[in-house]
Order: sequence, then C-alpha cells, then structure tokens
Amino acid sequence: MEIFEQLGREFETRWRAMNYDESAMPALAADVLREADVPSKISAWDVTEWALATYELPRQRDLRANFADPPITVFSGLRFQIDVYFWFEATTAIHQHAFSGAFQVLLGSSIHSWYEFERERAINGFTETGKMNLKVCELLNVGDVHEIIGGRSYIHALFHLDRPSATLIIRTDRSPIELPQFSYHKPHLAVDPFLEQDTVIKKIQVAGAMLRASHDKADECITRWLDECDAHTAFQILREVRGHLRYGNVATAFGIDNTRERFDSYIAAAEQRHGEGLFRPVFDHIDRLDEVMRVRSLVGDPELRFFVALLLNVEGRERIYSLIKSRYSDDEPMDKVLDWTYKLANTRIAGTENANALGMPDFGDIDVFVLEEILNGRSGTEIADEFRKYHGEPTAAHALAEKEERIRNAAIFAPLLV
Repeated sequence: MEIFEQLGREFETRWRAMNYDESAMPALAADVLREADVPSKISAWDVTEWALATYELPRQRDLRANFADPPITVFSGLRFQIDVYFWFEATTAIHQHAFSGAFQVLLGSSIHSWYEFERERAINGFTETGKMNLKVCELLNVGDVHEIIGGRSYIHALFHLDRPSATLIIRTDRSPIELPQFSYHKPHLAVDPFLEQDTVIKKIQVAGAMLRASHDKADECITRWLDECDAHTAFQILREVRGHLRYGNVATAFGIDNTRERFDSYIAAAEQRHGEGLFRPVFDHIDRLDEVMRVRSLVGDPELRFFVALLLNVEGRERIYSLIKSRYSDDEPMDKVLDWTYKLANTRIAGTENANALGMPDFGDIDVFVLEEILNGRSGTEIADEFRKYHGEPTAAHALAEKEERIRNAAIFAPLLV
C-alpha cells in the first residue's frame, strides 16, 4: 500500500515546513487528502486485504479498537497518524475532538451534523449545561473531505447510512489543551465520557448486579447514592441504570412491570440534588431516539432507512426537505415523506397481527391525508375543511382531531413538525 507511505511522507514534509503548527494542520490535511484522491485509487477492502497479508503493520495507535470497528493505522508518523476507520453501527452521538486533522469518506455515505454549544453553566470541569444549535447538516459521499478542528469549534455527529462505512483520516494524537473531550446530549447537557474513577465504575457494576438480581434493596441503595453524588456521576448512573431496566428485565419485554416509574424515581432523586429539569429532558430525548432507532432496525429498504436516519439526526422540516432534495433531486420532498410514511405503516412486523414498522397501528389513507395537511401548516378545523373539499363530510369529525393529535404526539414525526 505505497499510496499511504506517499501520503504520509507528503504530509510530513509540508507540515514540518510549517513548524508543525497545529492550527494549520486541519486545512493542510484536507488539502493533502483531496490531492491524493485515495478513494479513486483503492477501496476500503484493499486495506483489509493488505492488513491481513502484510508481515508487520505500522504501529497501531488504537490497539483495543476503542474508536471505530476496527481502526487500522496505515501510516504512523512522528506527530500524526493516518488511519482507516470502519463503521458497522450508525450513531447519533454528538461530540468534539481532542485532536486535529481531516477525514475523507472512503466507503458508504453519512449524514454530517455540525453544532454550536452556548455554555450557560459549568457545573464542574467535566459537566456543563447550555444551548445546542444545529449549524450545518449535509450528506457526505465517497471522496468528500472535512476538516477536524480540536475543541469546541467543531462539535459534530456522523450518522453512517451504509453498513459498513469507512473513513480515511489524517490526525494528530490527543492534545492536552483540547481536553476535556465533551460529548453532548440534547437539549442541553455536555459531559466528559472519558472521566474514569475506579470507585464509580465498580459501584455502577455493583448496582447493575443488584438490578439484574432483582434485589429488594436495589432501588433504595441506588437512590441513596444519587442523593449524594455529583452531577457527572449522576448522569453515568442514570444512563447505566436505564439500560439495565429497559433491556435487562424480562418482565419489561411483556410490559408487566413498573420500569418507567422506577426510572422516573431515580431521575427525581438526581434532580432533587442538582436541579429540576437537568436530566429529565435529556432522557426524554434519548427515549425518542430509541423509538426511531427501533423503527430503523425493522426496515431493510435503503430509502426507508435513509428517511428514518433523517428523522434521527435532523430537526426541522425545511432541513429534512433539503437533504431529501439533495439525494432525490427529481422528486418533491413532501411527496417522498408521505410515500415513505405509508410504506412504513404497511411494513408488518413478523409474528404480530397489527404492529407495523411505523409503530402506529391502523395508520391508513386518512392518516396520511392528515399528516400532509399538518406538513402544509394546517391544524384543527382547517384540516376538516380541506377534507370536505376533496372527500365530503367526514363520517366522524372528531376522528380527524384524534388522528391529528396522535401524529403530533408521535416521536417519529417530531423532527418534521418543528
């Protein structure tokens, strides 16, 4: 794979001439990637074949594959590295980086979202609250290049549309001046996911064991811990406990336990100490993402998966329409949304009688009509008036109102209604 040796030496020569200026590094890395145009010369699978066939690999910077699945270092320089990252799972995680560089799409495509975070309160060095704003949302395809700027200037998320996807990256090692490397949780929470405390890690493991064992003092012990711990630890506890309650409880699968009430009591304990509204909106948003991810897991059609990916990552009807237009330039975005919604409603789930991929039983033609009117900015009596124009008097006027309410309250449609 001489192409990576050439790429690495070219970048090294040009960056050294800049005295290894890290502020200039992202733009230089992007230029070098564009000039080399690696995706036109080799495939991601050429990299895997080389990795298995070569006698000795370059020094691998992420040996345990903490980032990507797997990461492969294809060139190891003195102050930088060139990696190929494979991605098999899409993610909605919003994050910043403690390194600089640039990446190029080598395989697949992604939705790329770029955010601003306006800090309002620094709870401590590892936890902050503030306002999150989406600056840019775009589709990235093979060959596209993007700079990576360390720190708060580049808060972003990549949702990989294809399985697998792969990216080629030129990057520095971790820079201490860009720490902590926050992850961001809508609507307002920033936490450092890399803060590790032995005692906290072990206590979370013990709490998980008590929950899995259905120990009668589990709730009492966890609540007592939440009553006294800091905000960063409280978020860690809530996130882990939520996973155990939702996915580790057999009774939950049959809807016969009080999982939601138990988790609400944990949130109440944490907010009693740290302030009302700190955690609940965050986990409400996570619940919505989980519901939409559930829908995506049920469909294999690439267009439907693209549609659901938009609903997972993009907020705002016009932004969603713009991205649909960029991929399906000959179609009207609203027509695509209505068509995709109808297809989801008619995608049945094996082993059930009424359940569909949309998660809304009995979603039919009238529901699609109501959705279209909502997307056109109508509501209430306006929808009923439009119905009369084309279909005559509705057999039950209140039914339209019920359908409107159900659509407006559905998690999957929330991004389209703002």
